[in-house]
Amino acid sequence: MESKNTGIFFLKLSAPLFIVLVFSCLAFPKAESFITLNFYHSSSLNSFFEIYTYLGDGLFPTVLAVLLLIWRKYELGIKVLSSFLLSGLVAQILKTIFHAPRPKVFLANGTYPYFIDGVTHSGLTSFPSGHSTTAFALAATLAFNTQSKYKTLAYFLLATLTLYSRIYLGQHFLEDTTAGVFIGTSTAIGVEYLSKRVKFRLPKKSSRINNEPITIEF
Repeated sequence: MESKNTGIFFLKLSAPLFIVLVFSCLAFPKAESFITLNFYHSSSLNSFFEIYTYLGDGLFPTVLAVLLLIWRKYELGIKVLSSFLLSGLVAQILKTIFHAPRPKVFLANGTYPYFIDGVTHSGLTSFPSGHSTTAFALAATLAFNTQSKYKTLAYFLLATLTLYSRIYLGQHFLEDTTAGVFIGTSTAIGVEYLSKRVKFRLPKKSSRINNEPITIEF
């Protein structure tokens, strides 16, 4: 199941998801959709999602980018770091603009019993979901740079589960994660587009011996 069109394949997976998420956000009040999506909780699932959600934490793509650079996969490493930083910047700017209350603040009347002490955040930084943004920026970037549709599908599913982890842990509403899908994927598309306009040419061994700098071709 190999293809050079894995980027298109990822978008074909993400577009229907995004449409369903947008429709759900428009059709149902955010408190109702939040409670509905949290229909079941258990201590084992709590433990799983508390760890799993770190796939959307900023440390994960940073470490991955560093490892890719160490493994001399320079172009992919730069793309991963760029998509993470740019999407994260957009998400943080929007958080300061909207000041949206997190579920723990919005549902402070005791109607929701599954908030996790020491894990669930409060405050006014709910929109958009930073973890969802990071997860989809990373997944899209990796999908655009592989020839395997199996890997692309895996990246998409891992990112989608990260999205759900934010709702399960009571950190975000559905609309917050939906925005994360759009911001992360759009940023990855932008980085991929720019990478085709700016070519990074690394020096050969002989060039490094002569201390020749890395050049950027436009």
